[in-house]
Amino acid sequence: MTRPETAPRSSPAGRIAFAVVLAVTSVACSWSVPADPGLNAKRRSRTPSSTDAGPSARATSSAPRPPAAGDAEAGSIYYTKCSQCHEAFSPKHATASQWPAFVRKYGPRAGLFGPERDRVLAWLKARAR
Repeated sequence: MTRPETAPRSSPAGRIAFAVVLAVTSVACSWSVPADPGLNAKRRSRTPSSTDAGPSARATSSAPRPPAAGDAEAGSIYYTKCSQCHEAFSPKHATASQWPAFVRKYGPRAGLFGPERDRVLAWLKARAR
């Protein structure tokens, strides 16, 4: 009589490698940049009266306020949002051409989206070195 073939057992090293790959994949999938909650919230919360107002009324109501160089509120937003994870850097930490890359990369993690992000970026660029 011949023995039936059984599946070969995996080695302990193979199991460990599989567990590491599984853990890294799980962490990578859970670390994502959230979508812009401001835009999504506006789309979900539209009321019939706001949609009946016509396109020109909607365009003016959602148009962001242009950021001013002396926009103190933008500075307050910057220091509040960015100091959640670390001590907020001085605007002179980077040049005006470097700030957009920093804001694009770290803004979503800090919760900066849409017009608010644009105001903070303009504030940082106006005060950059």
